[in-house]
Amino acid sequence: MKLSAKSRYALASVTKMAMAYDSKETMTILEIATDLNISKIYLERVFSQLKQGNVVAAIKGAQGGYFLTKTPDQLTVYDVLASVEPALFEDNEKTVEEIAPKIEQALQKQVYVCLDEALKSSLSTVTLADLAEDAQKDDDNYMYYL
Repeated sequence: MKLSAKSRYALASVTKMAMAYDSKETMTILEIATDLNISKIYLERVFSQLKQGNVVAAIKGAQGGYFLTKTPDQLTVYDVLASVEPALFEDNEKTVEEIAPKIEQALQKQVYVCLDEALKSSLSTVTLADLAEDAQKDDDNYMYYL
């Protein structure tokens, strides 16, 4: 599965927010864009969708910025992707229903529904806390023996 740049930027941004969740109340788009080397203008559009999807909320003013609407362990990858790429989780259109209804039923039952359920189930098990924890791991902690 190939995710769009919008989805990848959304996931990276909210993971960054999750990593700083305990130490920082809000983060500005400029701060995230600078740290992740993402276009500020593009990130504004992404955050607009994340806000509509209730993944983030905003505080206006000098001390304002964006914050996660729930704790990182309560927000999942599914929540993020459903906000910025709702088409990924829409039902498939009927393809050959008028000509071959039995084939259409088989496709719906054996392929489309199974894929939708598996994707949603899989993405719902990974939280922003999981991503933040994995991103903060120090994998360069090797033990050397001479």
